[in-house]
Amino acid sequence: MKKLCALTMSAMMACTVIAYPATTAFAVTPKDAAQNLLQVPTAQNVTAEMQQASYWINRIPNANAVVLSQDQIRTFNSTARETLGTGVLYDLSSYGDTFAGSELKKLIESQASVPSGDWFVDGRKLEPSDWQGLKEQTNTESIATANPVRFGVTVLRSSIRSFPSKSVVTDEATDLAYDILQETAVLCNEPVVVLHESTNRLWYYVVSAYYRGWIPVSDIALFENKMQWEQARVHKDFLVVTGNRVRLEQTPYSQALSELELSMGTIIDLVNKEEIPAKVAERKPMNNYVVKLPVRQADGMVKYEYALLPVNRDVSVGYLPYTRANVIVQSFKMLGDTYGWGGMLNARDCSSLTYEVYRCFGFQLPRNSGDQAKIPCLTYDFAGKSTAQRKQILDQLKPGSILQQPGHITLYLGKVDGRYYVINSTGGFAPEGTGATPTTRIRSVVLNDLTVRRANGTSWLDSLTKAKEIGTPA
Repeated sequence: MKKLCALTMSAMMACTVIAYPATTAFAVTPKDAAQNLLQVPTAQNVTAEMQQASYWINRIPNANAVVLSQDQIRTFNSTARETLGTGVLYDLSSYGDTFAGSELKKLIESQASVPSGDWFVDGRKLEPSDWQGLKEQTNTESIATANPVRFGVTVLRSSIRSFPSKSVVTDEATDLAYDILQETAVLCNEPVVVLHESTNRLWYYVVSAYYRGWIPVSDIALFENKMQWEQARVHKDFLVVTGNRVRLEQTPYSQALSELELSMGTIIDLVNKEEIPAKVAERKPMNNYVVKLPVRQADGMVKYEYALLPVNRDVSVGYLPYTRANVIVQSFKMLGDTYGWGGMLNARDCSSLTYEVYRCFGFQLPRNSGDQAKIPCLTYDFAGKSTAQRKQILDQLKPGSILQQPGHITLYLGKVDGRYYVINSTGGFAPEGTGATPTTRIRSVVLNDLTVRRANGTSWLDSLTKAKEIGTPA
């Protein structure tokens, strides 16, 4: 019956000319777009116009000038690895066939310490026996003198944890948005080195290019050997996900790839035009990028499958040009998103926002805010500076630069009417001039100026420790 109806409808459409009333296309101007934002709640001193990337870009001289070429960015990445060293950025190629047991045990136990204070799961206070159960799952007793190393790739965006557990461990019984076990999120199609397995065999202990910890076995596909893994790590023709999130379309032909969501900064390989098949998942690949992505087979090994990605998706063939304008555009694609501690809630915290924005240009930044403050580039030090001196530094700082304060990272936007503005993913702050007071839990990607205050009453401006202008030599 469905086929008959479809044939009938096709015949009607083939024989009928449908006339539509005349329409006129109107371009949405920045002023029109700002009008749509008038009802959106904002931080103090933020206008509707300011909520648009174009507002800030138009204030930047030579905003579209390329700051660094791809060759220069590769050099930057190499210098960063050498400067920051292992423990911040990891050289995955340096891992051999085995890993020393003493070193492995040290890595695992350094993350698996029991925090002080009261902690809760589902409203229940954790007891010492609960922590002991988590420790037992780390399976350190099975570590040998020399342990086999395996090489894998993530098949979706996943979480790296300090313990092999999905339990959400919080400091308040009713607060589920902060998990002490959450270390970071890792993007899809990321190479990892697998060093160990949990007692229940549901978790791998892995090292990625910028973090280590426990990740679900189901989220990793393994290679037969290191050589195959190394070959898969080389991306010659590739797409970069430049949208906030991009989703593959639903398909009944691949459960693993159907509606797979890809976060900003994800790298996916393009299939060579000469190798594109006549059909992908029973579809002609017209007006679609043909990509290949890793999936995990039943035996845990990797298999690469072709998928279609419509050309209307927010992606770039190769990395975006590194310009000040592009930094602003990419960051504003996240405005209003949920704050996600360590990448939980399928969201971003302060440093993962900057990490994913800069990854769109080919940068390999550290994951944590403290390590991002050590990036080898032009650095302004705010230590011992007065408020007036801090403003003088900001007056010469390029938009898109990273600003650090204790435990927090923001992206600098510029100065308006004597106020200095940033975009950031924040847990919260107190309004200007409120003195020492509990901060409001905001937990969003927001735009604010630096007069907002920390819980100790100090403004963000007076809390700044470093500014990092990426692209300007140190």
